[in-house]
Amino acid sequence: MVIQEIPNWNEIGVIPPMDMEHPTSAYRSPYKTNILKIVERYATSPQRIAILLGFIKFRNEINKTGLTDGFQWIDGSFIEDVELIEKRPPNDIDVVTFFNLAPNETQQDVVMRNPNLFMPHMGKWRKQEFKVDSYFQSLGVSKEQLVERTVYWYSMWSHRRDLTWKGFLQIPLDATLDQQALIILETMLSEGGEQ
Repeated sequence: MVIQEIPNWNEIGVIPPMDMEHPTSAYRSPYKTNILKIVERYATSPQRIAILLGFIKFRNEINKTGLTDGFQWIDGSFIEDVELIEKRPPNDIDVVTFFNLAPNETQQDVVMRNPNLFMPHMGKWRKQEFKVDSYFQSLGVSKEQLVERTVYWYSMWSHRRDLTWKGFLQIPLDATLDQQALIILETMLSEGGEQ
């Protein structure tokens, strides 16, 4: 995956959905990045650092269940300038995990390793425990179903509730860089939590 720079917020406090000067270029939402770039960009307050720590913990728990191949779409007020737009800090980070199962694994095998990560009725617990609003999508479904679900998520996440068009991010599910990101965040917390 080619890592793209995360665009700056535009004048209304969101990531632009595309390069407005080159609207047909491949530089568009979802912007492909990694956890280190997300930490570099968004770890700007103690609240945001706490959300990122929870998110990394969530990613670690997902990896323990055997889900290591795929990517995550990151969205919500966390990647917006919500402090400016709504005069409040973000509460959580919105995540859709698109995954491939390991050979000889079933979704039931994965879910049984930690049902609380996956069961819809545990959403409130996941928000409290990890500060994530999380959803999952298998990449192993039929092409038609995958297109349908991808269009659903894109249409949900490409606009704010007030219908402002915006961009969002994509990171690999592979947690290779997560430990490095965790160290950066813990250092920031020990130094007062501000960039």
